[in-house]
Amino acid sequence: MRTTLLRKALLLATLLATLAAGTASAEDLAPSRVPAGDAAASAALRYNTFERPERGSAYDLGQWSQDGWYAPWEEGMSTRTWIDGYNFHHSGGKSLRVFYPKGKIGPAESGAQAPLQLAPGREYYLSYWVRFSSDFSWGATEYAGKVGIGLAGGASCSGGQVCDGYNGFSSRMIWRSGGKAAIYYYHMGHEGQYGDYVDLKNAAGSVINYPRGQWINLVQRLKVNTVSGGDANPDGEIDIWYNGAPAASVRGLRFVRNGDLVDRAYFSSFFGGATPSFAPTSDSYIWYDDLKVSTRRSDVCELASGGCHQRSFQAEDYSVMKGVTKKTTTDTGGGQTVGSFDSTDWIAFQNVIVPKTGRYLVEYRVASPNNGGTLSLDLGGGATPLGNVSVPNSGGYDNYRTISREVELPAGTHQFGLYAVTGGFDLNWWKLTQIS
Repeated sequence: MRTTLLRKALLLATLLATLAAGTASAEDLAPSRVPAGDAAASAALRYNTFERPERGSAYDLGQWSQDGWYAPWEEGMSTRTWIDGYNFHHSGGKSLRVFYPKGKIGPAESGAQAPLQLAPGREYYLSYWVRFSSDFSWGATEYAGKVGIGLAGGASCSGGQVCDGYNGFSSRMIWRSGGKAAIYYYHMGHEGQYGDYVDLKNAAGSVINYPRGQWINLVQRLKVNTVSGGDANPDGEIDIWYNGAPAASVRGLRFVRNGDLVDRAYFSSFFGGATPSFAPTSDSYIWYDDLKVSTRRSDVCELASGGCHQRSFQAEDYSVMKGVTKKTTTDTGGGQTVGSFDSTDWIAFQNVIVPKTGRYLVEYRVASPNNGGTLSLDLGGGATPLGNVSVPNSGGYDNYRTISREVELPAGTHQFGLYAVTGGFDLNWWKLTQIS
């Protein structure tokens, strides 16, 4: 039973030994990314699930670069960001937390900024998941702030500038009084000193308020206007989706009268406003996860009918196995866990439907008192290895951690195998979540 899987696992173990000997890189088994610091970033899907960095570390420009994103400068990334592998995450086991100190406004002292470079394109889609802390302060006596990532181009006209068609444009999500959700954008002919905004509304026409303490998805589409003989045609567009539903649409926009296009995912999040009256009345936090940017709508599964495909599997519901046992779990939710995962032990799950070819996040809920555990995933009894993930020492068999990796999966009905290359751990559940 599962002879092929065992043979493939032995080959994988040989490769791991080669890696340990220093003749190959562990990145050979990792999903491909844009090279660190590559200024000519690909226009294809860019994504970040914040799973690679060590939990508890700051996510500075060096960390962004390791994950395939480049920015020439930053504010607050080194001092007010934190990889949260302890509390909240939308998928996987980690997310990016940004800090907004009590009484502070502006990007120098609040939140974080970095203009993350994109290959220039006339149209981009931007998607991310966001969670406001349960006691998030919307401000003191005035209420406004920037939420996470927007889209921009050229010189990124903002900050009270007059947009003349030659100094770029920007479009970012904001909150207003009481947490009202809105899109805030700078374009040629904005009405006041600052940019214009449009409130997000639900299907009933009511203004949407950001909730505290729960994950929501925001998607922005921005299309730059065309230019004829140096004149800006009024055909620029912005669309916003909130949890997959249309929430705002702006037409007839003029952003540029030159050749500027969307060329950055502008991480720009802070309180303000120009005066302390916009400052939070208590320390506040926002978490970000599953960031995606693409020129193609099809890469944003949050906009697909039914959203992103996700399926969870209890480990004890395997179809066939070798060497493992079932026991009562001490993990959240109760039930059973699969233990006694020694080296070369495995479990397999048959007739698992993957509805769409694409990139998926695979999560594993594990517990171990040991160092050096390694868990691999494959399709078809080892015929298609999907790579491995290191199982950390979680502090004991009663202490569970969620670990993850990203894989490319073909559509179809498959048999998945989970194989202990190096054992010494328990597994409570595993999960597939579509990224694109």
